[in-house]
Amino acid sequence: MRSLPKLALAFVLLLGCDNALTGNIVPVPAVHRMPIEVEGTTLLLADDPIIESKDPVHLARAKEARVPQDYGAAMSNAFSLAGFRIATERGQTHDLVAKLALAVREEGGKVYQTYRCGLMAPDGSLVAQIDWAWPQGTYVAEDEVYAYATHSLANEVALSPRVIAYLRSHRGAGGLDTRRDTGRDAGAAPAP
Repeated sequence: MRSLPKLALAFVLLLGCDNALTGNIVPVPAVHRMPIEVEGTTLLLADDPIIESKDPVHLARAKEARVPQDYGAAMSNAFSLAGFRIATERGQTHDLVAKLALAVREEGGKVYQTYRCGLMAPDGSLVAQIDWAWPQGTYVAEDEVYAYATHSLANEVALSPRVIAYLRSHRGAGGLDTRRDTGRDAGAAPAP
């Protein structure tokens, strides 16, 4: 009789019925580089991300756990991996401004998270609003939650046709300075 629960668990594991039971952990995705002609675009990340929730418990928990600061730092790293240069002070020259947010809601005992990035031109006009929702049933190692979310959102931004079109249209003529060293050709002379 003792082997019956073990046998049932073995069937669940063999059939792969549930990630929570099987321990099926999803790896952190690689960050895709933005097109080379717009690499080095400077992105201003001056503000901590906003936590959006109607539940005061979620807001208190996020503040206590320093979620805005940790999410912002992880997003800065992911954007760097995608080929963006990061500016953190408002007075620094920049090509885009990123406003980050994390929307959290709970329905029917399930928590839904949407990681948001609003990209604005230096004049304040909206370039793109990109949202990435955490896929239900996706599990990652506890210390890789930010990496998984921010790499996924950075990929959406770096490969966004709307963002790329904006960056391409603002090259030269006082627009983007894509001649900046992006780290690919360290030591090479800048383009004329």
